[in-house]
Amino acid sequence: MKLLRDYIIIFGFLGIFVALLFNHVILPLYVNWNNEIRVPSLTHTDLQQAGGILKERNLEWTIKDTIFRRDIPSRFIMDQYPEAGQMVKENRKIQLTINLPPAKLEMPDLIASTERQAHIALERLGLFLVETLEDSSDLYQKTVIMGQSVAAGLPVAPGDSISLTVSLGKRNLKKIMPNLLNKGFDEAVKVLEQNGFTLGNVQYTENSELLPRTVVSQSVASGREFPRERSITVDIMITDEF
Repeated sequence: MKLLRDYIIIFGFLGIFVALLFNHVILPLYVNWNNEIRVPSLTHTDLQQAGGILKERNLEWTIKDTIFRRDIPSRFIMDQYPEAGQMVKENRKIQLTINLPPAKLEMPDLIASTERQAHIALERLGLFLVETLEDSSDLYQKTVIMGQSVAAGLPVAPGDSISLTVSLGKRNLKKIMPNLLNKGFDEAVKVLEQNGFTLGNVQYTENSELLPRTVVSQSVASGREFPRERSITVDIMITDEF
C-alpha cells in the first residue's frame, strides 16, 4: 500500500513538472521562436477575442477591410494577413477583414447592368433577390436589367427583398395594313395614321355609285404585315366630287 502511495506521489510531481515545462518552455518556444512570434489563427473569432489573443503574443491588429454577410455575426473576422502559422516580429500589426454592416444603405442603380453585375451588387449590400421577371423592351438589350422593384437612391436595409426585370429584347411588333375601301377620305387618313402608316399620293376617279371622296383602291393590300418601325406610304384612289 505504501508503494502505491509513493508511485502516486511520484507521478503527481512528474505531472506538475511536465505541465510547467510545457507552459514555460515548450509553448514559448512554439509561440516565440528565434525572437519571432508565430501568428495565431483568428478567423471565425470576434474582434474582441482576437484582440486578446494578439495582446498575449505582443502583436497588434488593424482593420484592412470590411464585408457584410447577414448569416455571420457582426465584427467576426473573415480573413487575416499574415496567415496563421507564419512567423513575425514582435508588435507586428495583423491585418484583419471583419464582417460589418454598412452604416447607411442606398439602393443602387441596376438599370442597364448585366444580371451578374446586379447579383454582385445586391449581395454586397446584403439584399435578397427574390424574383427575376422577364419582359420585352425596345430600349434595353436582351439579358440586361430593365427594371427594379426599389428605385435607385431609396433607403434599404440588409435582408430586404428585391425583384428585378430582365429584358428579352425588342418586342418585334408588327403593324397590319387596314382595309380602306369604301371609307370616306378623312376616315381613311385617320385609320392609316392610327395603324402607323403614312398617306401618299391621292388620285381621283369618277364613280356615280359612290359618295364623293370615297376610297375605291389602295396601293398596299389590306392584311399585309410590316415591322412597326418600318415606314410605309400608301397611295389611294378616291371618287371625284360631282
